[in-house]
Amino acid sequence: MSTDILTSRAQVYLDSPARTLHRLCKHFSHKVSARWDDARGEVDFGIGRCELRAEDQVLHCLCHSQAPADLRDIEDTIERHLGPMSGQPKNPPAVRWER
Repeated sequence: MSTDILTSRAQVYLDSPARTLHRLCKHFSHKVSARWDDARGEVDFGIGRCELRAEDQVLHCLCHSQAPADLRDIEDTIERHLGPMSGQPKNPPAVRWER
């Protein structure tokens, strides 16, 4: 297995990125390790982690993992939870990951 760290990033445009960051981290903290403050958060999924940073109208997501499939799993998990945690479950925000 390679020890290279794979990364992907996305910028998600939201009305309340800090609130969404807080809700995501709090939600994930019930099952995995997560820590956060008003502007930054980090979630450790065991298979990798996602760093979150809130700015004006943008939530920045930076994911890290050692395996491509694990990185995709982290991305999918973030995407699935973004709609409900941002208050837009029926019309979730668009996410485009860059590797």
